Amino acid sequence: MKTLYLYLIFLIISFIGFAQQTSTIDFDGVVNPSEWEGAQTYTINYEFEPGDNIASKNPTDVYVKYDKDYILVGFVAYTDMSTLRSSLRNRDEAWMDDTVYFGIDTYGDGRFLVFLGSNAEGSQVDMKLTNNGGDDPSYDVNFYTKASKHKKAYHVEMMIPFSGIQFDEADVMNWSITVHRSTYVDGNRSQNLNFPLDRNNSCFICQSPAKLVLKNIKAKNRVNLLPNVFSGISAAHNGDQLAYGKLQPNFGLSGLIDVNNKTSFEFAINPDFSQVEADVSQITVNNTFAIQYPERRPYFNEGNDFINFLTDGVYTRSINKPLISTKLINQGKKQRYYWLVAYDEKSPYLVGGENRSYFGEGEGSLANIFRYQRTYEGGSNIGFVSTNRFYDGGGSGNLFGIDGLYRLKDKYTIGFEVASTKVVEPETDWIDSSDLIEGRTVALDGETNTGYTALVYANRSTKNWNTDIYYVHKSPWFATPLGFATSNNYKTLNISHRYQHFFKEESKMNTFNVSARYQLRYNFDGLKKLSDFNVQSFIRFDNNIGTELSFSKAFWEEFYGFETDQQHDLSWFLMYNPNEKFNIRGFVSTGKSLYYDSSDPQVGRNTFIGTFNDFQLSSKFSIAPSFRFTKLKRLESNEYFYKGYIMRTNLNYQFNSNISFRFVFEKNNFSDSIFTQSLLKYNPNPFTIFYIGGTTGHSYIDQSSIYRIDSAQIYFKFQYMIDI
Repeated sequence: MKTLYLYLIFLIISFIGFAQQTSTIDFDGVVNPSEWEGAQTYTINYEFEPGDNIASKNPTDVYVKYDKDYILVGFVAYTDMSTLRSSLRNRDEAWMDDTVYFGIDTYGDGRFLVFLGSNAEGSQVDMKLTNNGGDDPSYDVNFYTKASKHKKAYHVEMMIPFSGIQFDEADVMNWSITVHRSTYVDGNRSQNLNFPLDRNNSCFICQSPAKLVLKNIKAKNRVNLLPNVFSGISAAHNGDQLAYGKLQPNFGLSGLIDVNNKTSFEFAINPDFSQVEADVSQITVNNTFAIQYPERRPYFNEGNDFINFLTDGVYTRSINKPLISTKLINQGKKQRYYWLVAYDEKSPYLVGGENRSYFGEGEGSLANIFRYQRTYEGGSNIGFVSTNRFYDGGGSGNLFGIDGLYRLKDKYTIGFEVASTKVVEPETDWIDSSDLIEGRTVALDGETNTGYTALVYANRSTKNWNTDIYYVHKSPWFATPLGFATSNNYKTLNISHRYQHFFKEESKMNTFNVSARYQLRYNFDGLKKLSDFNVQSFIRFDNNIGTELSFSKAFWEEFYGFETDQQHDLSWFLMYNPNEKFNIRGFVSTGKSLYYDSSDPQVGRNTFIGTFNDFQLSSKFSIAPSFRFTKLKRLESNEYFYKGYIMRTNLNYQFNSNISFRFVFEKNNFSDSIFTQSLLKYNPNPFTIFYIGGTTGHSYIDQSSIYRIDSAQIYFKFQYMIDI
């Protein structure tokens, strides 16, 4: 055991001793002009929000060089330092600070933009922007940052390894780059770029005229190993006391091997895919469909952007507890593919219905995801996907689909998704239900079910106007064995239209938009399920005061034979964020809504009130309390269909950008329970992590009117990235 401890200490010291100097600059967070002589230079001097390509009030100078191993970026971000918003943060938590970003499109075709950023403390953020306008903030790149503060500016230096970026190698390469800064002017958040944003062009990734010219780059092929050890002790209430289990250490190994600079192979053996930090509980008291949570597990990081479908065909969290998995990703100049295989020890089983979904947890299964895409200029593409799941003891699920996106004359985008499925049910008791869908049982009794889905959409985007139209249908037995299709048997048309207005600089109002949406839904038997309309407006004033007002009206809704035209809802949202210390958000909603009870659906009067807040009490300590209360009252009496709240508080102390302590307290009035979590975490890069923590679960005891501890857990994990 002593040998193991000494080895772990050696690895930590080795990481901390990371080289502080490259062949061209001193990597110290200070941008010295003499060190950056000969660099390619850019200026972030166009504010595109709230202004419309006006001159930036806080300009930023950017210097870019490279050596054989790294892209080197230096930022000099000018500002009034007395109003600077920047504190020590965990990774990917500095989005609301004054932050600088370097974006890279290595293929120059608009398929994605890797965005790497830092605040004035050197706390990192990164994400991947996709060609359809979406973003993936869970995406991670192992890069390095240092920062320093000066009288009239802060400096940030970045070192971005070529080995962490996939590209098509050539003697001379011209990469499209975007440099961006999010800052604050007179209390208002200001978004800035190195070029004027063309709002008549729907492809943001395609617009930057800046090119990074690279010559004779030979990226080192990565061979990364991630050994980890993890364990925990759990306790459950047994009679009058907690009964603790035994500590049983577990070992796992994952890794990444570059076949070449555009192809990577990953593997995981007995990985620990548990959540480091608990998901925020959702209010599900009046929801009949399964809830989706975002994918945050590092193994699924790379490639997640192009297995994302509007029809929910792929959802990697459906691979719940893999014993072993492999993943192969290729990013070529004109085509790319993704192939993942895993043996899952606990297989979620989801059946989507017309009015509800059915969920169970199965046993072992073999899972397979294969995705291919042909890419074109401007972010256009066409591709196909195939997913397969084969259950131990019999049964299988298969999906095959094709999809495409095409940009027409900049401002127009059209796309489609089509998929068919075939499921052979296992004969098991994973789902306990006597319900029928189209005359077939939801219970898993060996039936064979086939289904399909189709979606088409179109978008027109201009400076002031944005229009979206999409039509989607899912047959009654459409299934996604490795996806998350919770609702089926519908045909839906959705039309939305938005107007955005830009004010002059001297105006007290800096953002205004108004939008309207109409939705019409039928099932496959021609029964009208839903017809509703929504209109909302948002205004942002000086000092980061924002308010939104929305009204929705359901002209018609059908649920288990109950039909109503009485539903409507009026909502108001308010935010106030005058400085870094206070970020207050609150909302209230009231109206009439349907109680989704299959045995006795009714319309009641609803109220929903909530607040989400962040208070930065010092550069290291923050508190984030939230409260959500909702109730639905009968129309004809004072009785409630439901009434309750969820109260949550996160306390975070940041020792530095790598080490933090977090305490979470959550009271759930719906379940009469209390949950707490304490977590000490060391996270120097996206893939190296050490944490030790504990959770407790408390439930309410009627007889004694107190909460008792029903469950407890203490756990730890050490995972270290070894770069061979």
